[in-house]
Amino acid sequence: MKKNIFSIIALLLIGSFSILVNAQDDISNIFKAGVVDLNTLAKGYLTPAGNGFAAGLGTNWYSTAEVHKVFGFDLTIGAGVAQSPQSEQMFSLEGLTNLKPTDPSITQAPSFTGKGNGVELNLMQPQYLSDGTTPNPLWNNGTGRITHFSTPKGESKYVPTASVQFTIGLPFINDLSIRFIPTVKADGVETSMWGIGIKHNIKQWIPVVKDLPFDAAVVLAYSKFQIKYSFPTSAQITPDDLVSDGVTYQPDPVSNDYTTQGMKVSASAETANIVFSKKLVFITPYVGFGVTKTDFNLDVTGNYPTLGDPLMVVESNGVAVPELNSNGKPIMQVKNIANPVSFGSSETMTNMTLGLRMKLLIFTLHAQYAFQKYPVASAGFGLTFR
Repeated sequence: MKKNIFSIIALLLIGSFSILVNAQDDISNIFKAGVVDLNTLAKGYLTPAGNGFAAGLGTNWYSTAEVHKVFGFDLTIGAGVAQSPQSEQMFSLEGLTNLKPTDPSITQAPSFTGKGNGVELNLMQPQYLSDGTTPNPLWNNGTGRITHFSTPKGESKYVPTASVQFTIGLPFINDLSIRFIPTVKADGVETSMWGIGIKHNIKQWIPVVKDLPFDAAVVLAYSKFQIKYSFPTSAQITPDDLVSDGVTYQPDPVSNDYTTQGMKVSASAETANIVFSKKLVFITPYVGFGVTKTDFNLDVTGNYPTLGDPLMVVESNGVAVPELNSNGKPIMQVKNIANPVSFGSSETMTNMTLGLRMKLLIFTLHAQYAFQKYPVASAGFGLTFR
């Protein structure tokens, strides 16, 4: 039973990333960008999802300002959904080097947390971009375009998180909270999470206030999530995924082994809050004010093909021109690169949390909403012995 609970929580934790991993065509398209623009597209598309996931890790640590008696405890299973702000649901296409939108008036594309289809981009002839020479007229009617593809479509502005939290009361009116998901491995996925938090009753130190009929506490917490994903054969990116419209390629002479492809993701959150609550029979409303700092890092690991420059031939007049295949299209060089994508992001957000907790005998149920840049709605169910 315990193992099943951990497995369910682990699946919830990786839910927001599995959508991307399964979107093989979209991932392949990013690699058509080539080495120069690869990180720009990947970072712009994925960062909002990572920030939202990390924001979820920093919430749902408390459901009351009341602390346990010494060695009282509770076990709570929680789940939440972070929402990406409107400003993060699109990312800028400015700064791309070898790519140009088909529609030059379009300057943004949907991020993972946006909506709608991606934006069509054209991979241009490198020599045309660098020195302004006339494009080969046999290539797409002289437009200078080698190939084209669309950025990944928007998936969802909602990013899920989940947790299992054990809290125990310690001397000096403190609560110690521990979150722990042991390493779970299944179908090429390896994921784990841990966290630690403390809650301290601050009313006891304030004369007069300590006798008033409400609870007040300070909550400090830190949590960290990690996932490793090995791409299955069906999702591995090969040179065949990078060409279309009659364009062909010359394989990388060094290696054609793409079985090492995968992804590593880590996210963490630190949070500090002051919480107030008032117990009313079996219902406890609460409010918290605080600040949360999040970090998100993503590495695409393994061996990947990317499109390099086209093959060139020297004409009789000594001018180097692109070599064309039997379709009258360029023959692209494929260049393999290891660990091609690596980027990180961090956010510092002030927040206000409103929540309501219900307690019936030893069972608790709570729901709350954290107002912040990446707002989070969360809930939890627990067993408590105070």
